[in-house]
Amino acid sequence: MAEGASMKGPAIPTLPAELGAEVVGAAERVGSELRCPVRLGDGRGAVLAWLAPELAREPAMRRRYVRDVARLRELDAPGVAPVLAAGPADARAPGAPPPWRLRLDPRGETLEQWLRRRAAAPIDEVVALAIALCELLAGLHARGVVIRDLHPRLVVRGDDGLWLTDVGLARVDILSTRTASSLLLEGSPYAAPEQLARTALDPRADLYAVGVILYRGLTGLLPRGEGPAFLGEASPAPPRTLRAEVPVELDALVMRCLSLEPGARPASARELAAALAGEGPAGASAARTICQHCGARLRLGQRLCLACGRVGVQFEHTPAGSCAVDLRAAKEDAAFFDLLAGELRTLAEGELPALNLVIGDARMYSKAELERRHALPLRLFSDLSPETAKRLHARLAAAKLKVAVVDRSPRAIRRTGWQAVGWTGGITAAVVALTAAFGAPLFVPLIFAGLGVVIAMIALFAAVATQKKERPTLLRLRAAPAALPASDPLVARLAGLLTPDTAAEVRESVGELALAVQRLVDHRAVAPGARAELDMIAGSLTPLVELIARQVERLRRVDADLAGLDEGALVRALAGSEARREPPERREELLVGLDRLRALEDERAQTFHRLLEAEHLLRRAVELGLEVRDDAAEHERRVAQALHELGAG
Repeated sequence: MAEGASMKGPAIPTLPAELGAEVVGAAERVGSELRCPVRLGDGRGAVLAWLAPELAREPAMRRRYVRDVARLRELDAPGVAPVLAAGPADARAPGAPPPWRLRLDPRGETLEQWLRRRAAAPIDEVVALAIALCELLAGLHARGVVIRDLHPRLVVRGDDGLWLTDVGLARVDILSTRTASSLLLEGSPYAAPEQLARTALDPRADLYAVGVILYRGLTGLLPRGEGPAFLGEASPAPPRTLRAEVPVELDALVMRCLSLEPGARPASARELAAALAGEGPAGASAARTICQHCGARLRLGQRLCLACGRVGVQFEHTPAGSCAVDLRAAKEDAAFFDLLAGELRTLAEGELPALNLVIGDARMYSKAELERRHALPLRLFSDLSPETAKRLHARLAAAKLKVAVVDRSPRAIRRTGWQAVGWTGGITAAVVALTAAFGAPLFVPLIFAGLGVVIAMIALFAAVATQKKERPTLLRLRAAPAALPASDPLVARLAGLLTPDTAAEVRESVGELALAVQRLVDHRAVAPGARAELDMIAGSLTPLVELIARQVERLRRVDADLAGLDEGALVRALAGSEARREPPERREELLVGLDRLRALEDERAQTFHRLLEAEHLLRRAVELGLEVRDDAAEHERRVAQALHELGAG
């Protein structure tokens, strides 16, 4: 029977009475098992699963299942849903009832359900999930366990982290297929292709599944379709071609995981987790996962630093880039130069050179001064891609700096030259027409036409020469992200609370909230088709953010007052006063201090409770916003994937 299909009246195994278990739902077929939900005597949820009767009649299948369940029961690995009981006692006997197992059912939604709701999800959220998954896999691999088919339905996202369920049973599912054709039809897109060629697999097979989960989380699509890996496209479309904001390093890492050859994948789950966390070998990848402002480490794709609340924006220097950004105008005042230096210091590599500019009439400067100064327009950055140049221009223009993007590609140079020819030709044609209109001899218009052609050619060569001439570039872009203040007012409001006088546990919570709101802001920016709905959700966040800010500021005041009250010192002083038999009024101040301490502790607990309630509401609102889909954007990703598969790039 197909997976997920309901069974009518199957024979449910009898569980030991001491478990106090009660079956609370109908049985369903999942892979090679029948499963039904169970409630234990202590109220926890569990799943009762047993080998399908037609498979239990085959001795080889029964023995394999019993062995895998026994191994799973003995595994006792962190993050793996434990097997609480198994039976029957003579499980391997051919005539015995089908072997069964009872495993704990962690509370939460499966990763499959989350992907269906949220993919394509925020990049840093997908990376964080993959890191947690790799850490679980590393523990299993150290025990010699290879999951083989790490399907998202086997992963549960609980309040206490990720849980793996039903691991170690994939071999039974594979053996239960009857023919090669059924194996092809029932193959999983998460199963590494090499398992169809051999039965002995190494842990890199599970890293293929992590790559598929990463790809789906980033793009909302499966890299090689719904079928087995070997039936799909040999080289799937890189995630970055379907979603431009995916970092280059993450794009390369996902494609390594999806390699059909195990040797091309990362060597271990720990290595993959380290690379995703930006803790791999030194180089550009590591540099780009460090907050430029405070030095805190960021995950790949994480734009908001939780330590200082700044947004990391990557402006990439491209050696083959054809664009540059020029400063077109300047003012002779200190405020302008402070603004210019502040922006350039954030973006530029190394120390900022002296910003001595020629402002106004150059004849006002001596020859020696002109040699030490930079004429306008001043080339700030060069070797930029058109995308980076456009984003950099927008950033500097927002700071009220007059800048321009210069395209130095051969095509742009030719276009500029021909524009000069067009202007010259137009003027020449007008002069020739006027001379002819006034009855000038024939040779006069011909002379003007000849002069026009000469002038046009001179203009063409001059324009090309001017464009080709290499103007010195003042600065080079940083390799690390530029750490900029948050532009969204709600993110900036929360980021402003990340100050040293805020308690560490509060600062951590508020930082995560700021990151959640930043994810919604980024989602709204790339989902224009859902802008109205997302604007409505974003509008509902304003009172929640203000409520959170008020609670945090109140906690700051309470913590400052508590810092001046040392309970131990007050109690010792009170005991000393009593031992010296001092009058009661001498101890009144100490007693008032203790009363004040208790009142502040109660106020802090109440305020923190309100903060947690507001945090829950804010997270729920953000979650609703991130579930909003832009059908047009999703359609574009599917078209891009299809074009790649068809070889159209």
